[in-house]
Amino acid sequence: MKPKFFKIKIQKLLDKLPVPIDFNESQWAMVKGLDQHRFFVHIAARRTGKSFSASVLAFAKLLEPGQQVMVVAPNFSLSSIIWDYVTDLIKKLQIEVDRFNQKDKVVKLINGSVFRLLSANNRDSLVGRAANLLIVDEAAIIPNDEYFTRDLRPALSTFKDSRCLWISTPRGKSNYMFDYFNRGENEEYADWGSARYTWRANPLLSEKDIEEAQKTITRAMYAQEYECEWTTTEDQIYGGLKAEKHCIELEGKTRYSEVIAGLDVGYRDESAFIVLGFDGENYHVIDELIEREITTSELASRVQELVDEHNIDNIYVDSAAQQLKADFAYDYDIYCENAVKSVNDGINAVQVLIEKERLFFDDERGVHTFNAMSSYKWNPNTETPKPVHDWCSHPSDAVRYAIYSHQKMSAIAVYV
Repeated sequence: MKPKFFKIKIQKLLDKLPVPIDFNESQWAMVKGLDQHRFFVHIAARRTGKSFSASVLAFAKLLEPGQQVMVVAPNFSLSSIIWDYVTDLIKKLQIEVDRFNQKDKVVKLINGSVFRLLSANNRDSLVGRAANLLIVDEAAIIPNDEYFTRDLRPALSTFKDSRCLWISTPRGKSNYMFDYFNRGENEEYADWGSARYTWRANPLLSEKDIEEAQKTITRAMYAQEYECEWTTTEDQIYGGLKAEKHCIELEGKTRYSEVIAGLDVGYRDESAFIVLGFDGENYHVIDELIEREITTSELASRVQELVDEHNIDNIYVDSAAQQLKADFAYDYDIYCENAVKSVNDGINAVQVLIEKERLFFDDERGVHTFNAMSSYKWNPNTETPKPVHDWCSHPSDAVRYAIYSHQKMSAIAVYV
């Protein structure tokens, strides 16, 4: 039987923390995984305490004399989570320190152990290090595994019983972490192990908490972040959009109870003015204005044409565009309302309409908007869900402004 990697009993350490705690099922699996495997991939849902447990394990290793512990993350902002946890434990438990360099993120304890924080973005800082324990936080956000295979794998060759822990939520099957996770289930990789835990591993989370979280993101993103599913629609935000379902001939076929529009202004890129008809149940993208580097007067003229043609009731504009909103009102007699700008809530509202087949696009005058929304993607390099800003952004945002603001305003009107 292999000797355990952690010489200090983790539960005894947990009992001595300022606020004694018990690890949950997922966190204990992390301890067991590192005790039994040299390379361990821990995939766990949001809010299951994976960064905190990794911090406790890093701290436990530092309490052993002469240990080198390194934490690597996509950038210093994300890696500082574990840094803050570990240094806070050092201070609160009054562990004697030989050197504490906040700027370079290096701590040396009086027992000779060293704790070091590194960013995967700074490749030069990764070279020439040695580690007893290497922790890669939010590993799937790092674009590829070259930081490990080229720069950090040699760091684990210095010490005989070194370990590497990857912790992350999944980022689709095309991500290198999917391959690493599968190594843990492959007998050919005897030194590798892996585990995967959904939000249910944390007994402190209630179904009400999860329901509230689910309202703020799309179904695919929820499956990825909380159910730890690899089979998401990769990074596509509106993966349910299909031309054969959602692009139809609309002109002259539908009577609308309301006509609304969303306006997202681009200063160096495109401005998007998207017109939607609402028939009491479904939303139809019936017209679009997409223009690059257009002046305020030109934009106002084009918008007025669409207002007159479609008899638009309300225009919802990006709340950051207050100067344009004022110019439209005072100089061109075009009145706009500030859009309700909760990004993920709005995306989720639009996604629900797509899934229930209640959002349609005119097959002639809404094609650009359909193509933009079909290509709209999440940024895979951010910890929290954020869309990529590119050519798809402004039409997609304008639709979101119109639909989500209209829904919220209608709910308020009914309540009043």
